Amino acid sequence: MTRRGTHILLIDDDEAVLDMVESALGHYGMTVHSCSEGEQALARLVTPGAPQFDLVVTDINMEGMDGFEVIRKVKAIAPHLPVVLMTGQASVDYAIRAMRMGASNLFMKPLAMRDLVQSVFHLVDLHRDFRLAEDGLRGLVNERRHFLFRSDELDVPSLIRHLTDRLVPMGFASPANIDVIAMAIHEALANALEHGNLELDSSLKGDLFVAEDPYTKLREARMADPRFAERLIEVRLALDTERFELEISDEGPGFDTSRLTLPPPGSDLAPHFGRGLPLIQLVMDEVHFNEKGNQVRMVLRRK
Repeated sequence: MTRRGTHILLIDDDEAVLDMVESALGHYGMTVHSCSEGEQALARLVTPGAPQFDLVVTDINMEGMDGFEVIRKVKAIAPHLPVVLMTGQASVDYAIRAMRMGASNLFMKPLAMRDLVQSVFHLVDLHRDFRLAEDGLRGLVNERRHFLFRSDELDVPSLIRHLTDRLVPMGFASPANIDVIAMAIHEALANALEHGNLELDSSLKGDLFVAEDPYTKLREARMADPRFAERLIEVRLALDTERFELEISDEGPGFDTSRLTLPPPGSDLAPHFGRGLPLIQLVMDEVHFNEKGNQVRMVLRRK
């Protein structure tokens, strides 16, 4: 589980945060280019001979150029380059503003390093593995796709590429925000697999650097247990020139969907943000659950 050859541009005016994030990402073979201010980091993006960066991770609240200005300028230079935000103080308004500007994820400080590293892994893979679909897709007017997987057969990154390849050509996304939409779909699929079919509880997740945490150990055990591994995940996609609709169903016990109300504007994100379902709610135009809580239907409308 390494990503050697991966270059991360890290921006924060707190030396302790730079050291902590650089150590965590470096543990997995990534090369981290740390900067204490936004101007310095942006200069690296356009320096001749600089490496091709896979991801930008930046604090929001910094002296001089803040994280929102970093997003704006990064997207002007490299629209496809994902940007992840970190912040010690954030509200729902912060998250909505960040997502609209093209941020792929937002993490509250003190950082949950395991979640941050996993997000970096997903975004690096997305950034490398899918880009703009071929221009010929621009003539597409409607399409239906139906997928059915056993839990132990589901390849989430591969499926995401199939589910997102039409979004930019058909006008549901731009190069600047395709990554955050893909991350939301990833969270929905991961929820269906891990919290639905495998019935895993996030509270089992251990420290980032332990060799084997209880969550991973139980995941592996249930992937080898036919009672969980043979449960099905069904994915249906329907799109036309105005609407993209994705439905994901699992065979797990479901959950109480009444807990999913997004906190009102102006309220603190913690502890609501940093979890998959609030991210989905922020990114998608519509999110609907069935009564049992084992099916989610997500809708994007053409902008």
